[in-house]
Amino acid sequence: MKQLKLNKDEIMDELDRIASSSLAAHVSIVGSMNADHVVEVDAMPKPGETIVGGPMAIHAGGKSANQAASCARLQLQTDMIGAVGSDANADFLLHELEKVGVATAHVEHVNGPSGSTIIVVDPHGENFIVVSSGANAKVDAECIHRHAAVIERSDILGLCLEAPLAAVIEAAHVAHAADTTVLLNISPMPEDLNEALRHALADAADIVIMNEHETAQWLRMESEPGLESDWESINDRLHATGLDRVVVTLGSAGAVVLDGPDVVHVPACKVKPVDTTGAGDSFMGSVLAGLASGNALASSCTVASAVSAYSTLGRGAQSSYGDAQEIIDFVQGN
Repeated sequence: MKQLKLNKDEIMDELDRIASSSLAAHVSIVGSMNADHVVEVDAMPKPGETIVGGPMAIHAGGKSANQAASCARLQLQTDMIGAVGSDANADFLLHELEKVGVATAHVEHVNGPSGSTIIVVDPHGENFIVVSSGANAKVDAECIHRHAAVIERSDILGLCLEAPLAAVIEAAHVAHAADTTVLLNISPMPEDLNEALRHALADAADIVIMNEHETAQWLRMESEPGLESDWESINDRLHATGLDRVVVTLGSAGAVVLDGPDVVHVPACKVKPVDTTGAGDSFMGSVLAGLASGNALASSCTVASAVSAYSTLGRGAQSSYGDAQEIIDFVQGN
């Protein structure tokens, strides 16, 4: 496995390339928008245990909205396609996206609550998350057809599985018909993953991002892969399921990029995390930005390593994301 080094000059060159293409490159993202209700605890509760947490904070989140915010913070033209409800959270979620530059004209308003999550964070920055889909569940194939034009004019489409599966598959079909690249975050992994569903998801994606836990589920491995795993063998097994270009994120160990026959380890930037909520989404958002700008997959992941590390230094998801200059300053000082 080839080992990449996080060269500061190269990362800044990649960021400059993203910024210089910002007027020409276009990203669209279909999926979820959630109001994140975050509480900090001294230790994660055990089953059946009641504990006392800190004050409840509300942040803008949702995997797809997070990815859009991360991408837009790097100055890429970014369109969000999704739905919010008829509650107060709807305006909050839209405002938070718009203030970082995400276009929200293709977000629909539906009756009922917007999507929401409960997030519990411990002193090490680790978290567990419970999602209530709300309006996100109403993003269906018909919704995709109403907004097909924005997908068709995009350089790349971002998808995840917090959106209904029918919408994900239909959005991928629209994208492929228009020669728009599809980057699919296979998260959360479906509980009912079977051969037919694996085949459908593999067909939907040109490039896949998933973490070590999701990779183990996808390949039905007995244990999660780590940096010392046989990645050539894992690459072969992923190819056999129809996945030819895959990024497997490994948390503090970085990511492994499986790009055809090439296997490359991209290390993580070393930080002391405050809150890891949304770090994986910031990683994907910056990969979307890099690919739309013409950067190679592995190079895009080196920038994503810096972007996601920076995000763990703040609280919440979108509220912790940095813009291009903040990421450059972080890389120079790291």
